[in-house]
Amino acid sequence: MACACKNKRQTYEVVPNAGRANRPAFTSSSRGTAEAVADRYPTSIVRDKKTGDAVYHAWPKGAYEVVVGDRVVLPAHKVRNDADKGPLRAAADERAADGAVVRAVSSGAVVYPLMAALTASGATLTAEQAPTPA
Repeated sequence: MACACKNKRQTYEVVPNAGRANRPAFTSSSRGTAEAVADRYPTSIVRDKKTGDAVYHAWPKGAYEVVVGDRVVLPAHKVRNDADKGPLRAAADERAADGAVVRAVSSGAVVYPLMAALTASGATLTAEQAPTPA
């Protein structure tokens, strides 16, 4: 007999190519697992399967900086794990009113905040929750 909770379980999909791929590369009921898998695919997005809203943009290992327009606010930091993302997110959130974003040094791809990353990548997905300025 099938499980009664099947339709109530929240599921997340990892979609490569900034969400423009036709099929998800991975599906999981755990958001953390989906985010970890997404980090293995540069420019991939994690989306909620039921709503189709993006919930995470991948930050693969590498160097990232916080910029406002063309001005570098926080110079390049190496990102190896989730803890390394904290100072970059904090600096971008602090200057959110000025339009600060976190971008990869090598490619220039925007990865945070989520709405800016989706817009910069040309993805047609919407974000689960748009960041609000503090």
